[in-house]
Amino acid sequence: MRIYKNLRQALRGLIVNRSNTLLMTIGVMIGISSLTVIVAIGFGIKFKVLNRIANMGFGPESFSVMAGAGKMFFSRSKNTTSMSLQDADDLLALPTVRLVVPRQRKRMQIINKKEFTSTRVYGVTPDWQRARGWHVQDGTFLSDTDLDRRKKVVVLGATPARKLFRDMDPIGKMVRLQNNYYEIIGILQEKGLTESGYDPDDRALIPLTTSMSRLTRETHLHSIKVVTLDASQVPKTMEAVKQVLRRNHNLSILSEDDFRFVTPEGIMEWVTESAQAMNRMLILISTVSLLVGGVVIMNILLVSISERVREIGVRRSFGARKLDITLQFLFESILVSLLGGILGIALGLSISFGLQRFDILPTQITWEPFVISFVFCTLIGLIFGIHPARKAALISPDESIRS
Repeated sequence: MRIYKNLRQALRGLIVNRSNTLLMTIGVMIGISSLTVIVAIGFGIKFKVLNRIANMGFGPESFSVMAGAGKMFFSRSKNTTSMSLQDADDLLALPTVRLVVPRQRKRMQIINKKEFTSTRVYGVTPDWQRARGWHVQDGTFLSDTDLDRRKKVVVLGATPARKLFRDMDPIGKMVRLQNNYYEIIGILQEKGLTESGYDPDDRALIPLTTSMSRLTRETHLHSIKVVTLDASQVPKTMEAVKQVLRRNHNLSILSEDDFRFVTPEGIMEWVTESAQAMNRMLILISTVSLLVGGVVIMNILLVSISERVREIGVRRSFGARKLDITLQFLFESILVSLLGGILGIALGLSISFGLQRFDILPTQITWEPFVISFVFCTLIGLIFGIHPARKAALISPDESIRS
């Protein structure tokens, strides 16, 4: 009964002192809305990256082996010339392997008369399309005949095709790579930018044999994509691949691998770690914002107490104990924090939906922001309300009369 009475008194105090209530609510609302948006963006990026990885052909049954020691896409070794076509043939002979795609890669200018752009040029085999599940939008893909005859043909990604030909049809046109002209036989379907800004469409594909004989004039491979019979075979196959490559490269027991694996799980882990680092920074900023909101609540309550000395004295003279005054102002602090939290969540959700609706940033609404926001609001109201509440409780009836 006493708690209910103090709660009702707190509500009355907030209503009577509307301007102070509004200022305290805005302080908390800004922090909570920021936190809600940040959590929604974090989950949205993670969800969309998973879909993007699958869309780019990194299915759960595949992985890549890249030349050079290191982790994921980053090599810490100068020896990146260790992998060969013989390695690819030996990997294809493994019983759990369905496809292998040996690849070369080099960034260079591709020229169409007066138009030119820099793009990633890959030397691949026709199995690249089957392994990636990436179809052509127009024209045809590389064939076994193109590979056998080392033909000067190229399949363009959507980005270089758009930059070089704008609205024109590129099929059958000629482009120049270094000193050789290549006929465009196909255009890949457009995938679109990833959340990190990577453009998978910024590429051009030529036959691997053509790349080796005319473009790079090198026989070593940049990477080999391996597709297993099914996803359950991946760990076993990776171990077998490791043994084959170490044997082929004559590595001693003490020598580290001169290659590295790239898997969908590894990519996801790498992206998640990067996203978490960014989220930690943004959450820190939001937390600081919430703490500022808490300080605003404390300072406004302290000012409010100095303005409400007579009100407090009247309550004390009518029998209110110090505990009652403490509870009243604690309730005021907690209630205004919860109000700011509710409004902040509503604002945060509106911003999140807007970011998703207008394709500015991916967001994913889950229950976590609501729980986190509720806990933060309660703690802020409780922690930053203690000092003002105790100060209010120390005001005596005599002091209120003198004021």
